[in-house]
Amino acid sequence: MGRLLLVSHRPIDQAGGPAARWRSFAKHLPALGWEVDVVSGGGGDEFASPERAQSRAKLMEAIGRIAAPPFRLLGMRPEAMPLSTAWAPRGAWEVRRRLRERRYDAVLATGPPFAALVAARLAHGDVPLVVELRDLWAGNPAFDRGGPVLRRLESWVVKRAAAVIAVTPEAADDLRRRHPHARVEEIPNGFEPELLERRRPSSGTTIFHSGTLTKDRPLAPLLRVLKPPLRLVLHGYVAPEIQAEIDESVAEVEIVPPSGWEDAVERVAAADIALVTQSRGAGDETAVAAKVYEYLALGKPVLCITHGGATEMLLQRLGTEQLVARLDNPASIEQALDRVLTVDLPQPVAIAALKAYERPQLAAQLAEVLGSWS
Repeated sequence: MGRLLLVSHRPIDQAGGPAARWRSFAKHLPALGWEVDVVSGGGGDEFASPERAQSRAKLMEAIGRIAAPPFRLLGMRPEAMPLSTAWAPRGAWEVRRRLRERRYDAVLATGPPFAALVAARLAHGDVPLVVELRDLWAGNPAFDRGGPVLRRLESWVVKRAAAVIAVTPEAADDLRRRHPHARVEEIPNGFEPELLERRRPSSGTTIFHSGTLTKDRPLAPLLRVLKPPLRLVLHGYVAPEIQAEIDESVAEVEIVPPSGWEDAVERVAAADIALVTQSRGAGDETAVAAKVYEYLALGKPVLCITHGGATEMLLQRLGTEQLVARLDNPASIEQALDRVLTVDLPQPVAIAALKAYERPQLAAQLAEVLGSWS
């Protein structure tokens, strides 16, 4: 058995969607020859109760507003270095302790939160380091405003990495361009195979969004043209800017507090249409929201409202039209909604086309990367 030390500020046993990828990989890797130990920031499960998840999101939103002006001077957004960044020295200390006590064949740091990358870079020593960027850090408008700090920090991390993992082809290409000497591998977010067994027919008028809605995931273009009998259900934290858009709208909108992954999946399965809304400020050129894979696995028609980018490219690769519209083109949104009203819905993506995105397959890809030097 190879031994992998995973460094993740977020505990992977949390119930929420953000930990789902590594909850799954940690379950599948032992059968592929890799034992997984975890160094994490610990703490309670923020998704154990809707109130806890909601309170944390509100706190981080408030801190971000206060910190925005000084961060702007540094050429980045507060989201690039949240409060969790302070964990990096303690995380590095724990990584060193683990490496003294046991032999490991690789250290893998996953982010965001990016504190794990810094901790692992400080402490991995002679053990091969794998850096996983589930979202890009430098160059990503969700974090970067064009200053030099993130570019230098990312270069410092990547320079010592035996491999860098991205989760979309667009992100992998971006990393190869900026780090031409790095070994960059693409391993998508994917989904759990059992979701394919939970497919249900879609024929109703409920549009469902699962996950956090920040100001970079705008609703106003949809709300302006959303009329009965269509209704919108938002499952997760809603930022004040998005709440203001809802308050100014006459559309029927229901907000459901955040919850754990299992409950979220059941809500998606029961919905009629799944919504993706993502602007350039959320990094949509290189990022695909993790929920998109679950929407498709559950057979949901996807209403995708973006400026283009990685999500649209994924749908094209899968050979599915879905309900694609542009944030800056109201007519395209109206046309998509007309298809919902007339039940002219795209067929579920073929199961065979989704096979490559099943998490056991992706865990095997990761095991192959880890085994290439051990």
